[in-house]
Amino acid sequence: MTAPRKAGMAAVLRPQLADAEPDFAVLLVRRSQRASFMANAYVFPGGRVDSADGQADPDWPTRHAAARELAEEAGLLVADPTSLVRFAHWITPSAEPKRFDADCYLVSSEWTRASHGEDVKVDGEEVFDPLWLTPRQALSRYLAGDLNLPPPTVCTIEDLEAERVAALTRLRAAGRLPALPTQACASLLVNELLSGCRSRRPYPLLPKLIAESTGDGIAIVMPWDASFAELPGEGSIFSSLAEGSAAVSQRITRCLLKLSQADETYAVRSEPSQSVRWQIERASR
Repeated sequence: MTAPRKAGMAAVLRPQLADAEPDFAVLLVRRSQRASFMANAYVFPGGRVDSADGQADPDWPTRHAAARELAEEAGLLVADPTSLVRFAHWITPSAEPKRFDADCYLVSSEWTRASHGEDVKVDGEEVFDPLWLTPRQALSRYLAGDLNLPPPTVCTIEDLEAERVAALTRLRAAGRLPALPTQACASLLVNELLSGCRSRRPYPLLPKLIAESTGDGIAIVMPWDASFAELPGEGSIFSSLAEGSAAVSQRITRCLLKLSQADETYAVRSEPSQSVRWQIERASR
């Protein structure tokens, strides 16, 4: 069994209006088709911790790694890496040959500066094709089969949407949102979400990777799946991504990849495709 390497990733939230209400888009970048880990998948910018990250932030080197990788991969500079809000903690299943112990952080796009005078400019070596999508858009495209998201990424996006709804509810209850939403309202929403998420305490989530029962695929099973304890492999049972997280009514419990029906890269395609990527099962309400 390979020991996981520490890593950090950054989910950048860009305030905007969507469907006539305050919202935000999250930045996703596509990993290289030649990458040895999560090839051709859309992910949050991120990467492994190096020695300089530990020197810059000995308590949370993953936070510094997330800020550094955001600058290297997407050209977005974070003035103060300590402003990043820890949101989730994912560990690669023990059956995988290449493993990471990754902390996911949140940061507002308004707390970043583009190093090249543009919005986002990917490095074109490790990551490509940046996308700004609201959580609802990302989830919809994933469920439709035209956005290749690794299971931990899509589960994190589920939580982002739940925290968005919770933050909107708090703002409305406090009478802090005007009747007609503006861009300033979207900024207020993101700041409220980040403030509320500072009290989250992420669980160390170690999904299980198992052979699908029919023998023609694999399944990644989340720690809140009803059968998790009975399955082989490491990992502890958790009911959510973090202590103090907003409620998700129907969490994704497992993701199934039918290898016999998948194309060889699981690539994102602009045209319709019969390729089956990750099929999901959700917990019942």
